[in-house]
Amino acid sequence: MPFQAILFDPVTRDSSAVSVRAFGSALEITGGRETLRVDPARCELTAAGWDHASIQITWMGEGGTFALSSNDQGVKAELARLTKFGAALKSASRTQSRTKTGGRVGMMVVAFATLLPALLLLGLIVFRNQIIDAVLARIPTSVDREIGRMFEGETVGSKDTVSENEATRAVQQIVNRLKDANPDKRFDFKVTVLRNKDVNAFAAPGGSLVVYTGLLAEAGSAEEVAGVLAHEMAHATRRHSVRQLIYGAGLIPLMGMAIGHPDASDLFKNASQLSELRFSRAQEEDADQTGFDTLVAAGIRTDGMARFFDRLARNEGPTPSFISTHPSSGDRAAAIRQRTESLASSVKPQPLDIDWKGVQSSIR
Repeated sequence: MPFQAILFDPVTRDSSAVSVRAFGSALEITGGRETLRVDPARCELTAAGWDHASIQITWMGEGGTFALSSNDQGVKAELARLTKFGAALKSASRTQSRTKTGGRVGMMVVAFATLLPALLLLGLIVFRNQIIDAVLARIPTSVDREIGRMFEGETVGSKDTVSENEATRAVQQIVNRLKDANPDKRFDFKVTVLRNKDVNAFAAPGGSLVVYTGLLAEAGSAEEVAGVLAHEMAHATRRHSVRQLIYGAGLIPLMGMAIGHPDASDLFKNASQLSELRFSRAQEEDADQTGFDTLVAAGIRTDGMARFFDRLARNEGPTPSFISTHPSSGDRAAAIRQRTESLASSVKPQPLDIDWKGVQSSIR
């Protein structure tokens, strides 16, 4: 069956559409300036085109080199009727097969290279926590202490620091009792009380604890403050602050620290941002649980922790906890009470020997 092709005529230097068929032992070409019959023995057949998808036949004729090119689906079947094209057709077919396979591989490589940035981003999002956990495990706690020293340089000795008085001694007494009961001895907690009306306290990496006078004024007892401090100390021992800082700094400096360049200053430019860290819901719940266990080990009443969350709950807006980044204070108070009820009856808390009214009077 004839196939369609394009014939280049060296005499006219034009290309034209032609019809080609096997005619006896010759190749018959019609549709050009004249009908041609070409002896296959004079021809060279190859796979042609950028993707080798076409069959090209060339031969020397009057006026120069003629070239016949076709990608018609019937070209091979028709040319196979001419035995002199047999070996050349097999060679062209092998070339086309290799090119097709290479093309598929090439397209896959191009597609992969195009998608690689998106895949890497997706991988970082999906496995972000696992990546940070793995690298954090290789960062020594000396980095935490280095960050803590940077932070102390901005807070300790400031004009807002409360000089030693009944309040500072009470807070230090609570912290000493908590850290003595805490099995994690990697950090030596140091306390600074700052004059600030915000109801807040936080622990910098390495064990630097800051307590605002607003918290002491709001709390109804030493046990309530102990609950807050146990929670904040848990953030430090569980290294939540470092985790958040390296997450904010990005994975590149994080990896640099992991391979032997533990420069804490690369994590952040201003140590004061530590007081503004926002922990995840899981980290807050972890700090609640760890802080609760520390209170029990220290023999301090755990209901004080629940009462303080009750105070916070009264000041919270109506945002449902399931769409909040943190569990609601009311839910946290309920969880602590549930844990308290499950404690063995043999657990007997020892009261904190602190005059709380005197503590609050000393910061007015």
